[in-house]
Amino acid sequence: MFASTFRCLASTLILSGLHLIAWAQPTSRWLSLFDGKSLAGWDTYLRQPEGTKQPPYGLNNDPLRVFTVADGAIRASGQLWGGISTRQEYDNYHLRLAVRWGTKKWYPNDSTRRDAGLLYHATGPYSFAYDCWLRSSELQIQEGEFGDFFGVGAGSAEFPMQPVTVRGKSLDQYAVDAPLRRNADAVGSGRVYRSGDFERPHGQWNTVELITRGADAVYIVNGYVVNRLFNTYRPAIHQQTTRGKIQLQSEGAEVYYRQIELRPVDYTSPQALSLTADKTILTDLVPGKPQSVQLTNRGDAVELVAVELSGPANDRFRVQLPTFPLRLKRGETLALPVVLLSADPNRTTTATLRLETVLGPVPGLAISLQGR
Repeated sequence: MFASTFRCLASTLILSGLHLIAWAQPTSRWLSLFDGKSLAGWDTYLRQPEGTKQPPYGLNNDPLRVFTVADGAIRASGQLWGGISTRQEYDNYHLRLAVRWGTKKWYPNDSTRRDAGLLYHATGPYSFAYDCWLRSSELQIQEGEFGDFFGVGAGSAEFPMQPVTVRGKSLDQYAVDAPLRRNADAVGSGRVYRSGDFERPHGQWNTVELITRGADAVYIVNGYVVNRLFNTYRPAIHQQTTRGKIQLQSEGAEVYYRQIELRPVDYTSPQALSLTADKTILTDLVPGKPQSVQLTNRGDAVELVAVELSGPANDRFRVQLPTFPLRLKRGETLALPVVLLSADPNRTTTATLRLETVLGPVPGLAISLQGR
């Protein structure tokens, strides 16, 4: 699988000091999954109102208008728990959409963080999880916690992860350099926290992206890789999870989804990738004063889709991002300004900057960031 291949390639590059590798790039155009005017191509499924024993509203029965179109976006009111799902199934793709919170909150989530989610590789039945969601994996969309992983019955996965304490509990967190471990395989558990918080302030649009390649996936929030998983596997049927519908949640909070686009990714065109930086370390970064690193493409044309900041202080830094995806031809350069948001008065604030393609991090390229 890709995970073991990636580890092998990384080891080879470290030993040889080379930056060349057989790589591949997407060749397909973006396909819009939402026309901005109607719910054509989508199905809704809703359970009963919270705190009642009445039957679920079920498939494509939405008398309370939980899912509507407003100002070019799908509005999920949150009044009922449920989902809106594509009628088609997809595999090996790059998906992106914009998400923004509304103001309304509903029982039983009226006193908690606003919550929703992107479910993928989703298969029936519609009432599989919590009586309203398809069997799937989840890219969590929760206020202050965009990009966590939840299992919704599609199986467990392998993550580079390490223990972290969140609100007094020991949980798992994605860390690109941590050992691979398999998370728990149970609906509503097996949570793996994102690497850092790159969500925009309440009321602003956030760009959420998902790249799936076979049984592997990468989560991207506002241009930053925040989670990475390999080899999603359902032991009950002895199969990897690689394909399914896409479902967006209504979960007690008003949320808007728009600009929902997907492109298939073709991995069959090998390329020699060689991307180098003029600096391997940016030192003495201080809040509000950016420093730049310049990247030069010395190999075949390469497409970049995101950056990744890793390390315990990763979300104290920000990169002035170009518009992704960005294609760099041979000989072209890219300047990336980096700024420190806030420093830790008790220690040096550090992180590592990498660049992401549809097949993972650019090999052999890592820039150390140090703030003071």
